[in-house]
Amino acid sequence: MKNLIKSLILAVVLFAAAQLQAQVSAGAGVVFGSDINNIGFSLNGKYSFNESWAAAPAFTFFLKKDYVSWSVLDLDVNYQLTAIENLGGLYAIGGLNMTFWKVDFGDEFNDFFGGGANATGSDIGVNLGLGLDVPLTEQLVLTPEVRYTLGGANFFRAGVKLMYAF
Repeated sequence: MKNLIKSLILAVVLFAAAQLQAQVSAGAGVVFGSDINNIGFSLNGKYSFNESWAAAPAFTFFLKKDYVSWSVLDLDVNYQLTAIENLGGLYAIGGLNMTFWKVDFGDEFNDFFGGGANATGSDIGVNLGLGLDVPLTEQLVLTPEVRYTLGGANFFRAGVKLMYAF
């Protein structure tokens, strides 16, 4: 009887793990930020709660330009709007955005400022946008997205990411 219970528990755990893995995906992408006026690279995750809703956190690091470094943390929720025949699923993006910036002139302005001139800061905003899941294989999905961030830092982003479903 103990072996039967152990086998049943093992079967339930394996089934639950298989279901969890089918709902999790991760990937990387490339993004262009309008007011940042530069290219960034993102690391993305996605956990699908059901057919319609998914949590989609992401971290994007933009290349340094004009002494300024930008990075963005997005805590988004995706809602599946509709399926487009022979293409994929169109979804809405909404969520919290945290934009971090750093200005670092380094040693170039030591004499003028009396030391290295730098500043850091962050802004909190809201993301609104659209994305499209385009399945390439059973586990690979190409995902173009556009979003606008409203708040302390207002900017538009357009990008594409490649996601792998576990």
